[in-house]
Amino acid sequence: MVRLSATEVARNFSAVINRVGAGEEIQIVRNGAPVAELRPPSRPRGISDTGWKRLCERLSALDEDFARDVRAAREQAGPAVGKWPS
Repeated sequence: MVRLSATEVARNFSAVINRVGAGEEIQIVRNGAPVAELRPPSRPRGISDTGWKRLCERLSALDEDFARDVRAAREQAGPAVGKWPS
């Protein structure tokens, strides 16, 4: 890991970001003490579009009882209050 002063990073920010984008890890130091590390992002978190499709395909179908329960809950909740409509 390369060590650069905060001043060096500030003066050459674009070049530093390019180095990180190329895979390099950089430790930023101030008065000789580490204050931050820059590294390329880790793998994206969450689920891929293909994984989402597979998950949805495995879900059981919603039946009329469920739809009726949702309608009843919405009616019981009443009209939306506040600036965020439901």
